Formats: sequence, structure tokens, C-alpha cells
Amino acid sequence: MTPLVEKGLNAITIGTNLSTGLSYPSDMHRAKEMFLRLYRAGENLSAEEISTWAKMNGWQVKDADELGRLGERIGKGEKLQIPDGPWWNENILDLLMQNIITPKKNRPAVDLSSVNNS
Repeated sequence: MTPLVEKGLNAITIGTNLSTGLSYPSDMHRAKEMFLRLYRAGENLSAEEISTWAKMNGWQVKDADELGRLGERIGKGEKLQIPDGPWWNENILDLLMQNIITPKKNRPAVDLSSVNNS
């Protein structure tokens, strides 16, 4: 997994209610859009890598597996609807590469208003 994919997963995790996984439409839409942006940036999205990372970072097993499957589907070019976007700042990948969002386990309180349009 590349550092950019990991930072994208951190961003998804920070904005997701981990007790419900992707069941809220807004959480699902943010995850879809992040994966689409990563895919368009040429990143490899592996279900196994994403799921394993998510399980190690607070996601419930079934939700981590769902996140992994979603990422891989988008990473294989499947087109999914993402209503009411954009869900992220247009420069989110650049911001992530500049360490605007830090990893969840070490992060201080983060103001997502600068990276999340919702």
C-alpha cells in the first residue's frame, strides 16, 4: 500500500462513524469519492490491503471488508454513482501528501473543514 492510499484511508476513517461503517450515505459517498480520486491518480486499490488496514485501524470486520471490496471495485474501473458531491476539497490528494491529515492513532483534533466540503 502506498503512503497516499494510506493517507486516503486515514481521511475516510476520520470522517466515518466507525460504529456504523458505511451505512450512512454521506460516509459511503465520501469513501467512494476518495477511492475514485485515488484510482484516477494511478493508485492500486487492493481489497485485501484496504480491509487489513481498516481492521487494524478501528473498523469492525464486516465494515472493513465492505470498505476493501468498495475500493477494489472502484480500483478496477467500476463506475459508481456519487450523488451530491463533491465530498472532498478538489485538492484533497495534494493536501494529504502534505500531511494535512495525520494518522488516526496519533492525530490531534483535526478541523476537516479545510479538506471536506460537507
